[in-house]
Amino acid sequence: MRHEIDWKSPVLPGPRIAKSEMLKRKRVKPAIYAVLASLGIFGGISALFVGLVFVVLHGILSADAVFNRAGTVLLIVAIPMILLGSVFVDEIEEKK
Repeated sequence: MRHEIDWKSPVLPGPRIAKSEMLKRKRVKPAIYAVLASLGIFGGISALFVGLVFVVLHGILSADAVFNRAGTVLLIVAIPMILLGSVFVDEIEEKK
């Protein structure tokens, strides 16, 4: 039995990261997620309002095609932006 190999804790080669760098990364990630969450949520809500204004302007100026297309795009893009913002809100909390 002297040729048995202990596979309980395999050693994987890879770059080693100093503890100070790991702590820095852990502190920076929530800040980045907070910025992305605020951009997603508030950008999505503002896209909804601007899209509605553009659609109303298209209703008033029926010969215009720019407000129609821009309003439609903004109304469609707003929902995924809000959803992505909510995903980043969930990622802000550090898991211990």
